[in-house]
This record gives sequence, structure tokens and C-alpha cells, in this order.
Amino acid sequence: MSEYFENKVAAVTGAASGLGLGITEELLKRGADAVFMGDFNEEGLKRESERLNIQYPDKVFPVLTDVTKLDQVEKLIFSAKKHAGHLDFMFNNAGKGLTLPTEQITFDIWKYVIDLNLMGVIHGTYTAIPIMREQKFGHIINTGSMGGKVPVPYQAVYAATKSAVISMTECLQYELENEGLQFSVFCPGNVRTSIFAGMTPPADSISVEEAVEYIFAELEKGSLVIIFPEAARSVDYLYREKREDFDKLMKKLADERRENYRTKGTYC
Repeated sequence: MSEYFENKVAAVTGAASGLGLGITEELLKRGADAVFMGDFNEEGLKRESERLNIQYPDKVFPVLTDVTKLDQVEKLIFSAKKHAGHLDFMFNNAGKGLTLPTEQITFDIWKYVIDLNLMGVIHGTYTAIPIMREQKFGHIINTGSMGGKVPVPYQAVYAATKSAVISMTECLQYELENEGLQFSVFCPGNVRTSIFAGMTPPADSISVEEAVEYIFAELEKGSLVIIFPEAARSVDYLYREKREDFDKLMKKLADERRENYRTKGTYC
């Protein structure tokens, strides 16, 4: 294990559950000096931060954070910076999945998902950038999705936000790497989080622990776009290299989801 995360200060949004909680735990395990946990779920944030502070005393700092509110994101990031005078890692992880047929999508849903999945990441990214530019180092990691890498039926709203996050992250890497900043965006396929609550997780899904281990290995390498698990990388390859095969796969998925909505009222 490298020293990349040792004695570092990090802020993580969506930190009270799922991948955000896994990222928080991995940062602490790898020797981070302080992790500022941001989440809008006050009860979950209190519970998980107290649990982690038993194992890692004085290293976990909960900050109630709704990422759609710029002032709350600023409070999280400025608190992390103030702790030791620097901010080494910013994980913009908070977000929400959405799979719905077009006829159920309203303009209010569009606004809600954009505010959460895109503006939430923009708030964190563009608040952290000036700090990191001044100190001439820092790594910003944004949570994308395979839904933002390849077009998936019934995910137009979700895909629009996640593809924007991916493109923004890539643009910023080329613009600011000469100032000492590093950017990464990870694009999960199926990971066994609460997104599958009440459903049977897909056979190709992986655990949060497996996902986090892969993410951190790639972050240490300085990888820009991180895709996992293997099944997701295979779909990405089809999209880029074998488009006819990809089209057949997505049309089949569209047919399955269309029938599921007709008969069960849900996509799976």
C-alpha cells in the first residue's frame, strides 16, 4: 500500500452510506489525518461518524451537507481546509440514480436530478479548485457512472447529468494539471449498494469493498477515468469498438424494461 493517502485531509460528500461511506473508511484505513464527512442524512451521518470515531479518534468530522446548497458545500470544504491548512482530496460523491420511462419524467424531476447529480458536483469541484490552485496540489475525484459513459434506455435524465460530470472532469484535468491538480472520475457499473434495495442485485455486481479497493488503486496511479467492474469495461468496449453489438444489447435491454414497466410497473 502506498503513502498517497497518509496524513492527508479529505472531504467526502454522500459519506454516510454506500460508496461514500466505503471511501471514508478506506481513507482512514490508509492513514488519512482527517476525513470530513458530508451528507444530508443527519441520522445516518451521526451514526456512522460516531462509529468511525471510536476506531479512528479525532479523525472523523461530520458536517451536515445538502450538496444542492452551495453554502453547505462551502462549509464542508472550508472546514476541511481550516483543519490543517490544506485540502488534499475532494470526493464529490453525493448523487441519485434514476431509471424511469419518458412519460413519467417531469420538468421538476429534471431540475431535481440536475441540482443533485450535476450542480452538487460543480459546487464541490469549483469550491475546492481555488484552494488547491493556491496550495499547488490536490486531487478532486468525482462520481460518474456507466450511465454517463454509454447510453442506457430509460436513463436519459440520469445519463445527462453523469455524462456532464465525466466531461467536466476530463476537461479540468487537461486545463489544470500543470498547476499541480489531479482530477479523476470513477464510473461504476453494478455495485451492491442501497440502489438495489428490495431487488436482487445483478449477477455481475460487486461489493462496495471491492469497488473501493479498485478505485483507490487507480487513484494512486493517477487514472483519469476509472471504470468498474469488468462487466462495465466490457460494455464500454462494445460501445467504442463494436457499436452494432452494443446497439443489439441496448435494444434488448430496452425491450426488457419496456415489458417490465408494462407488467410490473418497474424496470426490473
